[in-house]
Amino acid sequence: MDAQHGTGLELILNAAEGVLQILVTEDEQILCAQEWHRSERATEILAPALAELAVSLGIAWSDLRRIACVRGPGSFTGIRLTLATAAALRRCGRAQLAGLDYMQALATTAVMRRGMLYGGHVWVLTHARRDLVHCQPFVSYGPAIPAQPLRPVELCTPAHAVAAIRADGADRVLVCGTGLRRNAAACAPLESPPAVVCLPGCVHASAEALCLLARHGDYAPADIEPLYVRPCDAVDNLPDLARRQGRDSEAATAELERLLHLAPGSEI
Repeated sequence: MDAQHGTGLELILNAAEGVLQILVTEDEQILCAQEWHRSERATEILAPALAELAVSLGIAWSDLRRIACVRGPGSFTGIRLTLATAAALRRCGRAQLAGLDYMQALATTAVMRRGMLYGGHVWVLTHARRDLVHCQPFVSYGPAIPAQPLRPVELCTPAHAVAAIRADGADRVLVCGTGLRRNAAACAPLESPPAVVCLPGCVHASAEALCLLARHGDYAPADIEPLYVRPCDAVDNLPDLARRQGRDSEAATAELERLLHLAPGSEI
């Protein structure tokens, strides 16, 4: 690829669910792909891993031209970690950033693994919290193009998701994601229609799917906004936590709302 028109050095990050993924590409050729299946330790793993990669690959992160980062939905901690890292790296170089959709990455992974052709549908179910899943249908355009959403992601019960999938009239339907595995009993009715193929092992985005989404990313010199679908547990529990500490719950909620919308005082 012509260096003048190539994508240059690119970093791809994902910690939306269960695994920390770090990919480094140059002109769309993978230089390194790491997966850390220790999501509870992602905060302490990411920075040292990036430092080691820079030494091993002989690169400087200030030379990055593009950073693609999965923005959700998924783990609040994982999303904040990778988006904050991408924001910091943007400030020390000239990289432009693009947010990737986790549900789309999973749907594209399923399409690529099954070699699904144009017109097939992929339903992605990911675990949100007990008795709730993120649910979203996609249409396949073939393994060389990212799967495209048919409607926005929805937070719903597994039973609601199963009913929607069973009502899908497509000739070929795939179902994947952690919501399928973690709600096996509720999702059991999906095994009866012959047109529906469940992929309980497809629970993480593949490196190939992430690279494909990054290739089609919308890059800009601005930080990435996270995609949160379900409410944060800490926000939901704030009134009760405030009362336990002898504080006024309404005042605590109002202060949190003020802080969440407070403009940053510095770009550094």
